[in-house]
Amino acid sequence: MQPLADKVWANPHFHAAARRLQRAWLSHDIGVGRDDRPGLEEIVRIVRASAILACSKTADHRDQAYRTMTSAFDLYGASELPLDQATRVVLARLGNFPALATRPSIRDAMPSLPASLITEELIVSDRRTITRRDRSVLLTHYQFGLWRRLVAGERVAVAAPTSAGKSFVLQNFIAARLEGSSPQTIVYIVPTRALIAQVSADVRKLLIIDDGTSGDVDVITVPVEAGQPLPRRAIYVLTQERLRMMLSAHPTFHAQIIIVDEAHSVGDGARGVLLQWTVDDLLQRLPTTQLLFASPGIRNLDVFGRMFDVDDITIMPSGDPTVAQNFLVAAFDDAEAGDLTVRYVEPARTLTEIGRLALGRRSVTRVEKQVNLAISLGQGASNIVYANGAGDAEHIALEIAGRLDRPPTARRQALAQLAAETVHWSYALVTCAKKGVAFHYSNMPTQIRTAVEEAVIRGDIDYLVCTTTLLQGVNLPAKNLFLCRPEKGDRVPLESVDFWNLAGRAGRLMKEFQGNIFLIDYDHWRKKPLDHPRDATVIPAVEAGLLQKGADLLRVIERPETQRREIDHVDAIFGRLLHEHFSGTLSKMLSRIPSYGDATPGSLALQKAIAEAAVDITLPTSVLRISPNISPHKQQALYQMLRLRAESTPASAMALIPKHPSDRDAYQSYADILEICHKIIEGRPDTSRLHRFLALIAVFWMRGRPLPQIVQNQLRRNPDRDRREIIRDTLELVEKRVRYQCVRLFSCYGAVLAEVLQDVNLPDAVKTLPSIPLFLELGASDKTTLSLMSNGLSRATATRLTPRAPSRDLETEDAMDWLRQAPVETYRLPALLLEEILEIRGDKAAVTPDDAERHREE
Repeated sequence: MQPLADKVWANPHFHAAARRLQRAWLSHDIGVGRDDRPGLEEIVRIVRASAILACSKTADHRDQAYRTMTSAFDLYGASELPLDQATRVVLARLGNFPALATRPSIRDAMPSLPASLITEELIVSDRRTITRRDRSVLLTHYQFGLWRRLVAGERVAVAAPTSAGKSFVLQNFIAARLEGSSPQTIVYIVPTRALIAQVSADVRKLLIIDDGTSGDVDVITVPVEAGQPLPRRAIYVLTQERLRMMLSAHPTFHAQIIIVDEAHSVGDGARGVLLQWTVDDLLQRLPTTQLLFASPGIRNLDVFGRMFDVDDITIMPSGDPTVAQNFLVAAFDDAEAGDLTVRYVEPARTLTEIGRLALGRRSVTRVEKQVNLAISLGQGASNIVYANGAGDAEHIALEIAGRLDRPPTARRQALAQLAAETVHWSYALVTCAKKGVAFHYSNMPTQIRTAVEEAVIRGDIDYLVCTTTLLQGVNLPAKNLFLCRPEKGDRVPLESVDFWNLAGRAGRLMKEFQGNIFLIDYDHWRKKPLDHPRDATVIPAVEAGLLQKGADLLRVIERPETQRREIDHVDAIFGRLLHEHFSGTLSKMLSRIPSYGDATPGSLALQKAIAEAAVDITLPTSVLRISPNISPHKQQALYQMLRLRAESTPASAMALIPKHPSDRDAYQSYADILEICHKIIEGRPDTSRLHRFLALIAVFWMRGRPLPQIVQNQLRRNPDRDRREIIRDTLELVEKRVRYQCVRLFSCYGAVLAEVLQDVNLPDAVKTLPSIPLFLELGASDKTTLSLMSNGLSRATATRLTPRAPSRDLETEDAMDWLRQAPVETYRLPALLLEEILEIRGDKAAVTPDDAERHREE
């Protein structure tokens, strides 16, 4: 078939007909231009050509076969030609079996096919079918290839677009590995808390057995405290920070399988250093661990074998996407009147006019253009609008909501209520959600982000305004994507790899065949991502720091007293290199770095500086590695200061131990500790009073104080500032200051203090150290609340349930046993919190928001 496909591809008449068909489909789909579709005779020829190209091994041939066949079906249906049957044949030959469910007539067309074509499909599908719990699952060609390698125990590095379905295979593989009864520990590393919620929920659904539970398999998203037993069979879905807590608390913890999702994160500064380090630690504990690296677009997949010093990683570059994306440039001819021209970006990057559109509204600013175009072209479809930051996202969402005249449904009202009761009634989402509009950014509480994501998937939200958080693996596809001069961070144009990652969200598998990306004012973008490749070369953060920040690194290593400003990335690299020095493997590690080596002048100077610095650092590496993004020099300085205080009297040593959050003196204890850490680790001046403010917020947070109360306190303190800005700042305060920076400082302080207590002959005092970093990370310190969260409940839900529990000291299993019997329907909970509880309990009877509201009234 390949020579025949090549012959079809070489025919200029085919390409001309395919372009006409694509233009007609776009005109019809977005409602602009003339409906100038090809005649039926030409469609017959296009269909025949598509059926041939679908058998090709060339990616461009296969992509064109998909586009032309699905466009023909969407335009003509099956009334005059059996295009439902033809589309099924083409999709089956492409191996895109999930897309068969996009239209009912295609899904049900098999019995009408000729026997030879039925036989062909059955043979192909049989080769792509796996069995999961007596249920057949049909995979694409790429998915099946990945599945075969995984079940064979191979180590794999995968780069595939968002719509290729790699996560589906990974999660089904996990579930398959846990179908037996043997001990099994699987670690699934994700870059964000938002992905913890999404992946753990997906995995739980796959593990459910007949009784509605996951059997004897635990899905763990919260680090298990030191001294607590570890389950025999478990999946740990954790960020690298939470995984580091697990490794520190349980020296024997290891995993048979490690999955690194969004694996390109190894290049993300200090967090990239930490990710590489945690995987290295797990490999040292069990060298035979099966490794799986997954990312949307990495050109140099061999980087993982080199950075982890393994030579048996199978590389699987990009597979065919299961949906197609169309790029449409929207250029305003008269911005004041809102007149614009829409042009289609052909595969050769030429622009073809699709039609003109009169919005009838002023469209001068970036926000006006995005809002007006999204409302005009997005009616009746799911839409994502890209915003340049959290404030921008709220502003755009409010503008869209203000233009929509529709009453709230029960589910939209439930989302609005959740936002009010878990953030604040003034939160912009309360207004937006009622109109079917939402936003999505990094500092939102995890539960709210999860609720928004579920509302988008269900169709309750059809306009989602997002920031770069959608680039971090969250699976939220939409029919349309609208971008106008997109930026990331501090007014930095969106990089091409991020652009292509975001573009992969356009088009929903089994909902549409094609998705549309509208590039508004593309001529005025500072970067032109269409001109750049879809994938990127990943440079691990350790290597990038050595090659790009060598001078800073040497300065930090040689003259720590001159460093007044934090450089997390450099500090993390210093810690990693020092660890390798103490382990005797520094030279070997440097030899694996391209263009650096272990004998170059720069490398020799670095090794000499590390060796000299090691003389002054007496802390063991087991302590230093607990805080890998804090300079070893600073940790040593903290040790010396605490040691000096502890040596005076045992009472002085005991006074250094942090109080439990429930202690009446907790605030002063945390203020004193943060003052020490701010001075020694962050280099803040003695006049700074930030430590007192953060200590107060930390106490509120760890005691389970509801977020709306914390927000309200900030609103009272700042009566003259914009309320929405204060709410965003408070969310950032909790997420970045408390749940990241304070966690980092208290982790370091606790590890160093434990060493001090050992050295002054107070080993029993070490056992009294409370798990402050864990309490800060989770926003709770009651045992029952932590146990409920360990079972998968959100903080907001767990803190509401804790007062109803028979004890505040329930272990994880006891908390789950109580939850299964508790009459939660009578607790007057918001509808979505009640749904969350029932899903965790495994209740098969669904409760609608209307049901929940009735229970509240009763």
